Amino acid sequence: LTAGMRFTCAILDDGSVRCWGSNAYGQLGVGDTQARGDGPGEMRSNLPAVALGTGRTAVALSAGFEHVCALLDNGTVKCWGHNQHGQLGQGDTLDRGDAAGEMGDSLPAVPLGTGRTALAVSAGYAHSCALLDSYTVKCWGFNMVGQLGLGDTDSRGDQPSEMGNHLPAVDLGTSLLAKSVATGHASNTTCALLNDPDQSVKCWGDNQRGQLGQ
Repeated sequence: LTAGMRFTCAILDDGSVRCWGSNAYGQLGVGDTQARGDGPGEMRSNLPAVALGTGRTAVALSAGFEHVCALLDNGTVKCWGHNQHGQLGQGDTLDRGDAAGEMGDSLPAVPLGTGRTALAVSAGYAHSCALLDSYTVKCWGFNMVGQLGLGDTDSRGDQPSEMGNHLPAVDLGTSLLAKSVATGHASNTTCALLNDPDQSVKCWGDNQRGQLGQ
């Protein structure tokens, strides 16, 4: 179960995904912008499942402010909804899920790099991060305050040739790898739990209220 800004998504016991609530940017993933759950007869069997692709199921979900990312059973990541800053990782700023023909097999998986799969995914306000099978972290989308952890404020994923092998992993420190990654759905901050003996945490991005713990 995950909740974004005025919408909610759940993985059901069969691995399917259903979302309800606000849908202005297609964040419910059903090919339109009609809200669900605010009127009679819209829930239960009348609530469409998100089309994830032929044979695909979800193992984890994370809702950002107005977008959703799912970790699928084959280790790929798919994101849909608002995409103003490239948070869907498709090399453009086109929303996905708000019109017919954009989901399912038509929605490409996020390019994570040659041979790379994901172990976890986390969606922030307008950026997204994945913990890869190499225990490194890659983030894409909005980067105004350095929330992608790349030493600059350039967004990634909103232009061609910024994803996949072109997207650097976050430099966590010498010989340090990540065990998990977290972003707040209304936050421009990212944190990673590291694999060092102290089980330490490193955070980067917005620190207006001390949320980086420094």
